[in-house]
Amino acid sequence: MTTLKQNPFVLSHLMDDFFPAIPAYYPPVNIYENEKGFSLELNVPGIKKEDISIQMEKGLLTISYLPKESKEQKPAKLIKKEFSIKGFKRTFSLDEKINTEAIDASMEQGILTLSLPLKESINTPKTVISIK
Repeated sequence: MTTLKQNPFVLSHLMDDFFPAIPAYYPPVNIYENEKGFSLELNVPGIKKEDISIQMEKGLLTISYLPKESKEQKPAKLIKKEFSIKGFKRTFSLDEKINTEAIDASMEQGILTLSLPLKESINTPKTVISIK
């Protein structure tokens, strides 16, 4: 399993000119491997599980979040803002050994965990081929 990254140099100078204070955000991920498959953990504090999209298409697993604009009025004037919850999109290339039909996701205390089980191997007996 490999992590796909966007090329940071494509249009980076152009984007920096227009959006200098908006860095790309990728939630940190831990990837584990065991005899049953792989496990991904993404650190996504402050995000509801209903707002996260997980899609599998053409061997690519995409996990994304697009923040909703809040229309509610705050009771007080904001003096200083040091954090915000940003949208993200992480894409992982999955090997054909992964059983994509059995991928499972859960979320607890701001950690999104995905279980990526391996396909069950079909044990075929060895065949001896004689040379004629």
